[in-house]
Amino acid sequence: MVTRGRDELSLRPFTVFRLSFAALAVAAVALGCAGFRTYLRQRPEFGHGPADLLYYSCQLFVLSATPLDRGGPLPLALDVARYAAPLTTVYALAETVRILGAGELLRLRMARLRGHCVVCGSGGTARMLAARLRAAGKTVVVVSAAGNDDGVLNVVGDGRRPETLRRAGAVRAAAVYACDEDYGDNVLIAAAVRNLATRSREPLRVHAAVADQEMCTALQARHLVGTAQGRVRLDFFNVDVLAARQLAAEEGFEAQDTAAPAGCLIVGVSPFARALLVELARRWRLREHPSGPLPVTWAGDSATAALTALCTRYEFLAEVCRLTPRDMPETGHAVNELLSELRSAEPATVPGRVYVCCRPDDVSLRTALTAVRAWPTTPDGLTLQLQEAGSYGASLGDGDTAMLDDLGGRLRPFGVLDAACRPELLDDDLMEQLARAFHEEYVLARRRHGDVVAANPSMVPWERLPGRLQEDNRAAARHIGPKLRSIDCAIAPRVAPKPPFAFRDDEIGRLAVMEHRRWLAARQREGWTYGHVRDDTARTRPDLVEWELLGESVRDRDRDAVRALPSVLATAGFQIVRLTPQEP
Repeated sequence: MVTRGRDELSLRPFTVFRLSFAALAVAAVALGCAGFRTYLRQRPEFGHGPADLLYYSCQLFVLSATPLDRGGPLPLALDVARYAAPLTTVYALAETVRILGAGELLRLRMARLRGHCVVCGSGGTARMLAARLRAAGKTVVVVSAAGNDDGVLNVVGDGRRPETLRRAGAVRAAAVYACDEDYGDNVLIAAAVRNLATRSREPLRVHAAVADQEMCTALQARHLVGTAQGRVRLDFFNVDVLAARQLAAEEGFEAQDTAAPAGCLIVGVSPFARALLVELARRWRLREHPSGPLPVTWAGDSATAALTALCTRYEFLAEVCRLTPRDMPETGHAVNELLSELRSAEPATVPGRVYVCCRPDDVSLRTALTAVRAWPTTPDGLTLQLQEAGSYGASLGDGDTAMLDDLGGRLRPFGVLDAACRPELLDDDLMEQLARAFHEEYVLARRRHGDVVAANPSMVPWERLPGRLQEDNRAAARHIGPKLRSIDCAIAPRVAPKPPFAFRDDEIGRLAVMEHRRWLAARQREGWTYGHVRDDTARTRPDLVEWELLGESVRDRDRDAVRALPSVLATAGFQIVRLTPQEP
């Protein structure tokens, strides 16, 4: 069923109007019964029982009350009823025509929709994302089991069923967002959309929310290697990871140029806290002028075990951060004791940033409001993580309308869904992240060789990298799957300590040839041709030849790109696994 949502305020007048006519119909029946009782006293040929009176009163709605055929003066109650009843009939017919007509118009509109966005689900992620898409001027169709009144087109049904997705026009959409509370359903929705879109020519992006970070990474790994690139671009995303990436970007650690790094205190061992630690470390790693490792204290229930598991998955954490786990209750009192200890023992390690990342939201709020020793900080120095900023976030401020004081701007509420449910952030999918990782690995490698931005413009941050070079890195990310399949390898999440993966010499040679052919085909599509000297204006290059004709220095460039692949994947939490048993 297709429905049209309305704003809550716009529903109220219609509701009152409908209730008025319902009351009028009841009044018409009551007045009819009373009036017929009086009217029929002088007409014994008609029945006078309660059932008879009700039957005659109901006939008034279709203008065919039999006793009235005899004429004669009518009691006032019956006179009013014989006009009120047909009036409600006319309204009922008009309302029926309106509903059927509106439904038909909506079905016609749905059939003509192109380039819209389909959001499947009814939870917080779906609601927030649908609202953000509408605010961006997108046409939004929401698929859910019970519709909603958020001012969007609604398809009531099961998003896992192909017929429901067809009614929503998923095949003709620009993007489909599977945001059900059950991530297993989201995977099924993504699979159903992919199957429906196999014969369509228009590009389609499918984003499936996966609440479990480990499962999200595992699904990303299988999709990265195991699927062919087609018109459907599928990505699995986790809202905690997206929100943490957004918060780390707002902190801007990579742009800071201080002699001594200001430490961080993360309170809470939640999925968001894990993701935040990784993203802060990733940003710190990219600093153009390194000033030592980033001091991070991670405090909370089982913080030591959580940190050990996280460092196993992301080896660069231990390289770029000075990590200190503290197993303690996630309370304001415990935070106060920890900060007092740090100030007395190691004043230099007192954190400049505090992130309260407990769950649920009331625990996080209570901890932030009672951790008084964390209050003396810079503006926005104390971050309160909430699932949605919502009423808690709106209550904080320093104006007359604020219910709770935000400590002069020091206490900053941060909503996970508010930060993660942004269409532009979801477009930054796994392929885009791996493309950035390729560029970051290149920048770090050139720094180790002593290169600087002034001499090598390609070492600028990703955001300032020319579009052509960004696309080169995206193409390299898309080619990971074919490369690994050619040597019978796969990608998996890093879940246990393992010896570093290394390609064999013959594998490096084979993959380097594949990389050069990929690069060669891409340059030729852009109109580049062979020339004895490089000329960017004329688009000629001396290395636009087959592998056999390349110089050894150019071949080494492709071999280095292959050797860097395990490191690039490791920064994203993946490892390469051989599928063929190795000889001892």
